[in-house]
Amino acid sequence: MIGPDDTPREKLGNFAMVTSHPLTPMLRLANGLDRFVAVVARTIVLVSGCVLLVLLFGNVVARYAMGGGFSFAQELPERIFPFFIMAGVALGVQHGGHMAVEMLPEMLGRRAEQVFRILAQTIVIIGHAVMVYVTVQVANISWIDLSPVLNMPASYSYYALAGGSAAVIIATVALVIRVTIIGPEAMPVPTPEETGQ
Repeated sequence: MIGPDDTPREKLGNFAMVTSHPLTPMLRLANGLDRFVAVVARTIVLVSGCVLLVLLFGNVVARYAMGGGFSFAQELPERIFPFFIMAGVALGVQHGGHMAVEMLPEMLGRRAEQVFRILAQTIVIIGHAVMVYVTVQVANISWIDLSPVLNMPASYSYYALAGGSAAVIIATVALVIRVTIIGPEAMPVPTPEETGQ
């Protein structure tokens, strides 16, 4: 399938931005939402990934050098890892690598595919809104569940899930704006490296 400016869908680039399409205020909003999610998610992935790497490396060195690892080396990664994963999920949504149904929409005409994709993304938004609500409720309850060594509450992991779901909602709203204005060719297409093909 090709975009409205005859660009193959695979060549549309970051966040499926079509360069020759007029940049309306709504498309500017979609681009701004995507930039916000990308900056925050990439920062979280970078910082949490580096912290996890340093913790694991430091613990391995401590095991060999001192005969035993750090007592907190198991608990801290358990609290950091959900932030790393959920930020990665938000980035995956922006690049079309989260969840996708490809065969059925491409069998439809352009307008029917556009409607189908908007409905599918609306369902994703609703599902993640429910996830945000439920995980915040669970996080508020799980403040009493403290880790044995660092006394850190388990609620941080639930807040990571809620924050990641909120980022997915924001990225999906940007996607819905683009699909509504541009059409189904505005859907991002992951590279073969991202899909494992």
